[in-house]
Amino acid sequence: MNKKLLSLLLAFALVLGLAAAFADSGIGQPAANNSSNVYPYLEASAMVMYVYTDNGQGLNVRSSPRVGNNIIAVAPYGSKMQVLRFLENGWASVVWDRFGEAYVQSRFLQWDEPAPLYTAAPTLRPTVVPTAAPTAVPYTPTYTDTLAVLNAEFRTARLVAPFVVSVRPSRASGWVNMRWAPSKDTEVLATYRTGAQLTVIAETQSWYQVTDPNTEATGFIMKSYVIRLN
Repeated sequence: MNKKLLSLLLAFALVLGLAAAFADSGIGQPAANNSSNVYPYLEASAMVMYVYTDNGQGLNVRSSPRVGNNIIAVAPYGSKMQVLRFLENGWASVVWDRFGEAYVQSRFLQWDEPAPLYTAAPTLRPTVVPTAAPTAVPYTPTYTDTLAVLNAEFRTARLVAPFVVSVRPSRASGWVNMRWAPSKDTEVLATYRTGAQLTVIAETQSWYQVTDPNTEATGFIMKSYVIRLN
């Protein structure tokens, strides 16, 4: 047989063999559609909780555990959330749609599904036509003098021998705020749920100055929302 013809036949057989190998290995084939389970490792470890807000509004879902320009969605009141873990700064890591891991404030989550908010229908009343134009009364706004309140509270401050208290919110699924000063008008440093333990180092008339043994954060918490353990 002609050597040139034999070389052509061997080259053609080699091409056919490579094509079959590529077909068996799946190279060049479209990838399977896994859009229904993009984050299976997140789904497996999630705990189910529900969104609860006192005013029935939705809960902001954020890309990072802080308040800022990082809102990616709003979870409606009563919606189910898949919680991965709770962070020490008052946030919770959750599974959010195709975004994967996102964050919400943990104080707006509870284990039980909340009942729908009931809005009473307004009572219709007849329109009253005044016989004379009413006299305008100037409006004087009311406000709380935060500095005066703080001064009055600090005047009662005293050091105490350290002791431990346990957080006791007004409702089991609620939380208690630690603030940077003994006033409800001051910034919230952290939030604590039922059973969290803090160490008292000083007190005023209505507040304890406490430290968190886990984070070493120091602030003020109202006496009416904690109970003494020792």
